[in-house]
Amino acid sequence: MLPTTKRTKAVTPTMNDRDYLDFDLEIGRPIGQAYPLTLLRSPAGEARATVMWPFGELALENRLKDLQIALLSSGGVRRTVLTPAEEAVQRFGAELFELLFSGEVRNRYDVSQERVHHQEKGLRIKLRIQDPRLANLPWEFLYDPRKGEYLALSQQTPVVRYLELPQTIRPLAVTPPLRILGMIAAPDDRQALDVQVEQQRLERAVAPLQDEGLVELHWLEGATWRDLQRTLRREMWHVFHFVGHGMYNTQREEGLIAFCNDQNQAHLLTAGDLGRLLADHRTLRLAVLNA
Repeated sequence: MLPTTKRTKAVTPTMNDRDYLDFDLEIGRPIGQAYPLTLLRSPAGEARATVMWPFGELALENRLKDLQIALLSSGGVRRTVLTPAEEAVQRFGAELFELLFSGEVRNRYDVSQERVHHQEKGLRIKLRIQDPRLANLPWEFLYDPRKGEYLALSQQTPVVRYLELPQTIRPLAVTPPLRILGMIAAPDDRQALDVQVEQQRLERAVAPLQDEGLVELHWLEGATWRDLQRTLRREMWHVFHFVGHGMYNTQREEGLIAFCNDQNQAHLLTAGDLGRLLADHRTLRLAVLNA
């Protein structure tokens, strides 16, 4: 929990798009195990660097599993002493930070931080990721070990992924209530996850908005691909929230989501297939894949 403060007449202004300067960083496709970093724009200028892929396949798989377990077991309570799972997430975030902010890019980042601080602005970390293997990494958990901070948790350093799209973006605004479709898939042949914690956390988060009639949260009874198809075709939804297992196929360079089949065994669905289904649901504005 964040500490409470006494109310005063002074009001801290909230940040908007005019209050941020961009730290626009592109991660190119690899040459062997080497990835080119190109700082396209920042308050401190441009830069280039080359970084080596630091993870073996098994090590990366273990880190992603630790992250998933930590997220599903967390109750959202801030602790002074970290659990082993939280420590694993912090170490992984620090490794990602060291990978991304390397060499001259690190120097430009530090100088950019100083300059936006003096201008009373924020520094928006904009990531352009060309390689699918890197795009699958949880960059939102970037952790600066020097400051002991997750970048994305600070209003001063939001982390955004930039994706060039061949079509215009539809407006996100909807007429209330915002309708959320939640889905939990827990195949018997996969590692057990405490999915109830995630379900309860989402329900608590939207409860005040539900009371005001602004949000409706519904949980899909089934866990199969066909269950999702039928529900999307039958009703109008604005948000899809999935809780379950995800993985990455290195040969196809594509993500996979584990639904269930009729025997409650894992049915792996490609990111492309899931994307096509969701794209056909014209009212959908957001998909959250906690996998």
